[in-house]
Amino acid sequence: MRWRFAVAGLLCIGAGPDPGAMLPFELGVLSCTLGHAIDPQMSDQTAAASEAREMLCLFTPARNGPDEAYAGALRSINAGKMLPDNVALLWKVRAPVGTRVSPGLLEQSYAGDPATPSGQTTPLVGERNNHITLHTMSETVEGAASKAQRPTRRFIPMTIELKLKGAMS
Repeated sequence: MRWRFAVAGLLCIGAGPDPGAMLPFELGVLSCTLGHAIDPQMSDQTAAASEAREMLCLFTPARNGPDEAYAGALRSINAGKMLPDNVALLWKVRAPVGTRVSPGLLEQSYAGDPATPSGQTTPLVGERNNHITLHTMSETVEGAASKAQRPTRRFIPMTIELKLKGAMS
């Protein structure tokens, strides 16, 4: 009788969800170029506090799939100065293992993760699908993690809105 419980217990061990299924992996890279200020009068008055800018983005999947063009908006907190017009931003797009790239997958709003510890770069988390996250690639300066004083960031992206414009094959 005891051997039945032992066999049943061994069979149940493998029956649970795959623990690696929620681990993030890189879906691809999102590269964006900032455009004009969305509300220039408001941006001029509050340049040291925040700024909203148009942006045009290209998502390049790490594996199979066409590149996708997105139009969007970025709201940021600035460190004293307005952003120049021609700024390029790069993000690694991460999602759980098994996520398939489909047309318009990135079309949603993203906001900074409030659970990020102070002093770390905040990933942007999808609001409709919070398993999709954007991790900046432009903040990685060699040796910055071990420096006593990290370089001051020019701005902190707070929210991003992306709308699919088309796929390119």
